[in-house]
Amino acid sequence: MVDDLGRNLTAILDNESYIFLDIRKYKIEEKIFDWQKQKRITYNQFIKDYFFDFNLKSVFTLNNKICVQVNEDVSVFSLKDDSESKRLLSVLEDTFIEQSRNDCIFVSDVSSAQRKWIYNIMSSKGFNKKRLYRTKTTFSKR
Repeated sequence: MVDDLGRNLTAILDNESYIFLDIRKYKIEEKIFDWQKQKRITYNQFIKDYFFDFNLKSVFTLNNKICVQVNEDVSVFSLKDDSESKRLLSVLEDTFIEQSRNDCIFVSDVSSAQRKWIYNIMSSKGFNKKRLYRTKTTFSKR
């Protein structure tokens, strides 16, 4: 067990006759915040809802966000930080390569001029510019 300061503590059970047979680490799937639905979704739900058809899509990162553009429609998704958005973009790209799908363009890095243009386009579509500028969804504890 871990206390408030992150120190490891031994687990003390109420009944001394109980023992731990096996301790395993487990992984909890991270979720992606969907700006359109205003809720967190899983990766499988993300693929199912936004990559179901074979129309040409453009997927790019913007700070800690992943943007999926189909024609004039843009969908935005937030992750914890910039590195997480790049990691998700890489996982998406690998998934599309494994499935031999050619209906998506992945843009991993945009220049500052392109970023300004994207901010203007996204704010004209009704997205909050302050939220677009944010680079992290979590705040430091300090």
